[in-house]
Amino acid sequence: MGHLIEQVKSSALKKSDIFSLLATSKPINSGDGSMAIDKDIFSSFKFRSTVESYCQNLDWNIYKIDNKTAVIKFNMESGSTQTVFIIKYDLTIEFSCPSGLKFDDVDDIPHRLSTLLLQKNAQYKLGFWGIENIGDQQVFSIIHNAEMSLIDVDYFRRVVIQLVDECDEFERTIEDLINS
Repeated sequence: MGHLIEQVKSSALKKSDIFSLLATSKPINSGDGSMAIDKDIFSSFKFRSTVESYCQNLDWNIYKIDNKTAVIKFNMESGSTQTVFIIKYDLTIEFSCPSGLKFDDVDDIPHRLSTLLLQKNAQYKLGFWGIENIGDQQVFSIIHNAEMSLIDVDYFRRVVIQLVDECDEFERTIEDLINS
């Protein structure tokens, strides 16, 4: 690597020449971490196979999948079913778990509830609450967006588990409030 730096310093290389010099066929050693630095693992051609591989590794069944979207359903101990949508956008993967709490119009949403969820967002390391337009309804969903380069099977597992657990807890809390 030292000779490369000297070569760059001692010549008037163009930007394209520098990129050619940096190109290598050897794998990049990023240390002991298990980060998925190969951004191509979630490309449109590999999205499906990567998600299928991760789910197989985790012993999860995929409900529906194509080259840009995957749907995984989880039967929870509470008796409900939580659904996670995994959607590929450019260099980002969105994980979304919509709750059963739906409103016909944004103006129908209790602002106190929105404020409480915003306060909860400040406590999370993975995920945040938002309002998604699904169908013709406004739905409270817990969402997590991550760059593809950060996602490996362990990160994938942690995000999905966090989202389904938080969504299930939220729904149980709302149900308890309604029934009390």
